Amino acid sequence: MCGDASGLLAGLWQSGRDRADGFLRQGNTIRRLPGNSRPIAMSPLGVVVGEMTGGHGRQAFRWSYGIHSALPHLGGTDIPGGRFSTAVGVNGLGLVVGSSSTNSGDRHACLWRGDIGEDLGTLGGPVSSAAAINDLGLVVGTSQTPSGDNHAFVWSDHRMHDLGTLGGTWSRASGVNNAGLVIGSSGTADDRTHAFCWQNGIMTDLGTIDGEEHSEAVAINKAGQVLVRSYGEGVRGFLWAGGGRTEILGFGEGWVDPAGLNDSGVVCGTAELPNGDGHAFRWRHGVVTDLGTLGGRQSSASHVTASGVVLGEAMGVSGSVPHATFWTQ
Repeated sequence: MCGDASGLLAGLWQSGRDRADGFLRQGNTIRRLPGNSRPIAMSPLGVVVGEMTGGHGRQAFRWSYGIHSALPHLGGTDIPGGRFSTAVGVNGLGLVVGSSSTNSGDRHACLWRGDIGEDLGTLGGPVSSAAAINDLGLVVGTSQTPSGDNHAFVWSDHRMHDLGTLGGTWSRASGVNNAGLVIGSSGTADDRTHAFCWQNGIMTDLGTIDGEEHSEAVAINKAGQVLVRSYGEGVRGFLWAGGGRTEILGFGEGWVDPAGLNDSGVVCGTAELPNGDGHAFRWRHGVVTDLGTLGGRQSSASHVTASGVVLGEAMGVSGSVPHATFWTQ
């Protein structure tokens, strides 16, 4: 699920094994999206992007001010599944990024300006994909190199730049803010996974919480705070900012799985209760709040909007299927 500061929310109902119906909610009004649409991301101005799924492939879509439109593929082949695209990010200017099939049969990172898709190329290998775009038009993602390794990239000035690694063979970028701070995860020389931030040619290892072996960057905000998941023996989370870490504490000694961060520093995720159940939480300035459920035992959170609304899913009193849920402040 995703949302903006105005209260527009987007999510989906799983209506069958191979079918999901996307929806938009504004206040008490719910609108179903056409074309078996799965919302993935939303801009600050309420532009929604994602993918339409069908029996033979996927196609990126954009919903903007009431108009739902399919975004064109870069190319493809005339076989089932031979054309593919998905949109995973959109900035404040409405530029959309994701990936698309090409006429060669490979998939490349793609930038859509209106209804025109631009192939962002690769780092020399056959495959690339975009993950995020900032308001200055910097695109980040992952591409194969000539050796076949996957490396994080930033695309700017019509060129794709290799961000390197933390000493291992691979890296991937997952986010970028308007200051040009790129986040992601990378293999290290000792074959572990660590979160990183990159700026002006310097890649910084964000490390792990003591006792854990691996970490991955989850989200970044405009202030440069990075939400990190640290895992190994368990799962924990912390905020990294300017070289310092603040651990996201949950309910007692249980695990904490961070999922979302907004520009005010509010974190959401899922944490373990003393009885072993997992509940969605909101964390603000060191204070954690149990968001509860819809009457069942479990809930989880995946996104927090600019206004602090937490989005996720929760179990009801009866039934085994979770329901899309949002928690206001």
